[in-house]
Amino acid sequence: MNRTVKLLGLSLALLLACFPFPSQGRKTSPKGLPLSVAHRGCWLRENNGGYYIPENCPAGVAMAARYGYPAVECDVRYTKDSVMVLMHDGTINRTMRLAADYSKIQEPVRVSETTFAELREKYVLESSDPALRTPIPTLEEHLLACKQYNIIPMLHSSVVESYPMAQQILGDRWIAFDASEPAMCEARKVSDCLVLLDPGKDPAEKTVERLAGIGGRCGMSTMDYRMLDAAYIRTVRAAGFEVQASIFPAPHEQRAVHDAVSIQLSDFWWFQTPGRKPAWKRREKVILSAGASHSLSLESPAEFAALTLRLTFSGTLEVTLTDWRATKTGWQKVPVTYTLHRDTPGEEVIGLRLYKSVPEVKITAAEGPVAVNVKTTGYRIF
Repeated sequence: MNRTVKLLGLSLALLLACFPFPSQGRKTSPKGLPLSVAHRGCWLRENNGGYYIPENCPAGVAMAARYGYPAVECDVRYTKDSVMVLMHDGTINRTMRLAADYSKIQEPVRVSETTFAELREKYVLESSDPALRTPIPTLEEHLLACKQYNIIPMLHSSVVESYPMAQQILGDRWIAFDASEPAMCEARKVSDCLVLLDPGKDPAEKTVERLAGIGGRCGMSTMDYRMLDAAYIRTVRAAGFEVQASIFPAPHEQRAVHDAVSIQLSDFWWFQTPGRKPAWKRREKVILSAGASHSLSLESPAEFAALTLRLTFSGTLEVTLTDWRATKTGWQKVPVTYTLHRDTPGEEVIGLRLYKSVPEVKITAAEGPVAVNVKTTGYRIF
């Protein structure tokens, strides 16, 4: 074994040791709520916009286990010399730095035009923690981390060579996900894993037909929140297939939950409460006239935390959460307003994963009077 391989193995061992919390295999999605998948892993950002936990890396797998996510999505690319690595963008510039001095990379560095050795030796992942400034991870390293932490990897990949590797390491306990139907058919040839096809603009009936052609455990996934309405979801699920909402912009991810998607791929949505002891609970009942608001005073149970908000009511409410979000101009505090409507009394659930943050919550009645039972729960992750 050469020196480079030894150093890479040591880096991965150090990285995984940072978060020694293997999943206990507990149920993580309460009845009636979709399976949660952490988009590009359970990455975390500092309030200055930089990463603490980078995207697409084994540290994101370990942190997903901490937060209780049963699955993580990852993006697979080939290097110039055909090594499968994890990277979302075509270039490494957004998520990596120069290894020599941790400065920003000035010229575009394309994964497909750079050898694996050069990528591993010259660049490191961006992180506020020097211990996590590791080289670009291989798909194999990522899959081994998923196996260690009992996490299901969702391979957003048309690289068909990635499928046999996932099957060898994890058996059928992985997910294939892409817009390429031929690639998804190849995944089915090597595994009985769940296959998720992005159907593009196809109507629900055509999507059902395409999924039936792939066969086995199948479903569809889309980023088009305008297309994926309640009727579309009902049609696909009634045919026995899964429906995934993929990183819908807030507040549409909550609407997808209300409309009964079976899988939620998200950067922020969180509801892995079973088996967790709350750090605190608060219950209150308010009656709001039309246009009246009620603000919640919250607290952070820990640096790594999560919050669930359960509202039982009938009528129409606007719930505004103000929290740190990534925007085109940087990492800022952004208000997001969810419009929730129920014709009959029932419960709506909103969950958020938090890191060094406490959201501000305001509930407003769009019409009134509306009686609202409010239950907020804070969770200490560790």
